[in-house]
Amino acid sequence: MPLEDILEKISERAASLKQEILASAKADAESRIQAAREEASRIEAEIIREAQVEAEQIRSIAASRSDMQQKQMLLGVKQELISQVFDEAVKRLADLPGDEYRALLIDLIGRKADGTEELILSKHDESRLGADFGDAVNEALKAQGKTANLRLSYVPDGLGGGFIVKKGLVADNVTFPAILRLIREDLEIELARILFEEPERESAT
Repeated sequence: MPLEDILEKISERAASLKQEILASAKADAESRIQAAREEASRIEAEIIREAQVEAEQIRSIAASRSDMQQKQMLLGVKQELISQVFDEAVKRLADLPGDEYRALLIDLIGRKADGTEELILSKHDESRLGADFGDAVNEALKAQGKTANLRLSYVPDGLGGGFIVKKGLVADNVTFPAILRLIREDLEIELARILFEEPERESAT
């Protein structure tokens, strides 16, 4: 499934992410965001193609073994490959080029925050987001008619990409690993079908 659909599922789960991701980005950022989405889709397609080849090789080997052994092997491989797809998706999103990553976060924050919270980011992202990132985020919030008083803090722990919005004692985890964990249960079924289902055979009538 393309990553834009993954993000769309996020918007359906979270009341504050109701519109399509990147839809309200400024004109000068839209081209970079579109390029990031296209690259993410290309990467996901590449991962799935590689996984399909590996799955087919494993099916060929398992065909010579007992049915029980084959099922056990395929079950383990399914779990491993599905985990690889999700882990790789998180990594590729977190490793987007600086300008694309910055534009993506600004847009997501604009959809998630009301402008009065604390925004927690990974220290690892500080340099590539730039010293003016806080100003850029608040400007984006202001352009939406929101309060432009978002406070930034950087923590040494790696968040895996994304951010945490904290207001009082309530923290909303919008990191990429947390997002994919949220939707993984639903997507695992579809991803397993894509990777492992045999082509449909015509039923005898």
